[in-house]
Amino acid sequence: MHKAMTFVRLDFLTVKPYLTPVNLCIFGTVALIMLTFNSSAAGALGLLMTFAAMFAIYPFAIGEKSNMDILYTTLSIQRNTVVLGRYVFALLLNLFVGLFTFAFSFVVLTVLQKGMDMREALFTIAALFFMFSLIQALQLPMYFKLNYTKAKFVAFLPFAVLPMSTMIGSSLFHGLSLPGQSVGLWAWITANALVIVPACVVLWLGLMFVSYKVSIGVYRKRDL
Repeated sequence: MHKAMTFVRLDFLTVKPYLTPVNLCIFGTVALIMLTFNSSAAGALGLLMTFAAMFAIYPFAIGEKSNMDILYTTLSIQRNTVVLGRYVFALLLNLFVGLFTFAFSFVVLTVLQKGMDMREALFTIAALFFMFSLIQALQLPMYFKLNYTKAKFVAFLPFAVLPMSTMIGSSLFHGLSLPGQSVGLWAWITANALVIVPACVVLWLGLMFVSYKVSIGVYRKRDL
């Protein structure tokens, strides 16, 4: 695990030049605007965690451009370490941005005297972390198998399909006039949280493990 964390640091140093003050100011300004016109932190959380999930793929793009795979071989970095490091990097980035946005939203909404629904914000962070990490579980094996240029179109499809599915699903539920059922479903989820939350964690761990194993398998077979 120590080698994997060292590789995480290497990935961070690789993408650090792209964390420019201009980019950070743009993301912060957009989030600030969303918080100013909306008393809920959900929108800002969703926006910044989307950027984080997309930014987690940068090491593949930079690695392909700079032929980093050959460098890893030269430095005797095992492919298992590369795969584990990339997964840990993506998950830590998602978690860090989620918690940072939570703190940022709390400060902004407090200054604006709007107040913040803590339960909603924490639930949003957990849901988005779960959702984006599962999207990455689909993406990462593609990048390890095909590299960034060949895989980027297919790998980014979930980011387009997910919002469209959400909009279509919301429209269908609205058209069917099922507010009572949706409220009942939420009440059922809340009442059974002690069962549902562990089940979701187990499901998440299982899918991430399968994705990790697939990535190791395809990366070992790939010619550098």
